[in-house]
Amino acid sequence: MSRIESAISVTRSIEDVFTFLSKRESHLNFIPRMIKLTQTSQGDFGRVGSTADGMLNYFGIKIPVQYEIIEHESINKLAMKGLMGPVSFKDGYILSKRADSTEIKFWLELNPTGWTKIFTPFMGLIGKVHAWETLRNLKREIQK
Repeated sequence: MSRIESAISVTRSIEDVFTFLSKRESHLNFIPRMIKLTQTSQGDFGRVGSTADGMLNYFGIKIPVQYEIIEHESINKLAMKGLMGPVSFKDGYILSKRADSTEIKFWLELNPTGWTKIFTPFMGLIGKVHAWETLRNLKREIQK
């Protein structure tokens, strides 16, 4: 399993950032190559146990992805686990208040199974690219 961590600062309050991250619609707008994200559970999207099904588009190939919120600590942490084909993952956001901004730390753990284990040597690079794209898109969306 590869674990990646990356961080950015945004000029929004920690409360605004957490509210943004707790909405399903937000994830549809900043997760790289996400073309569909449908909540499959009742209640608020950001609560522990809520689930969603998504669809990613990589070079015209549509890949289903499943999510479940596994951690929700108001204004501080949001984490999920998921399955993208034969690759399971966990990822999340840890927020820290700064003087005039909010630091967003994104972390990602990738766990290839079956035939995808052949990509294990590249998981670090894949994770770093995904983290960079996620944070870039997140900053763009949240500072609109």
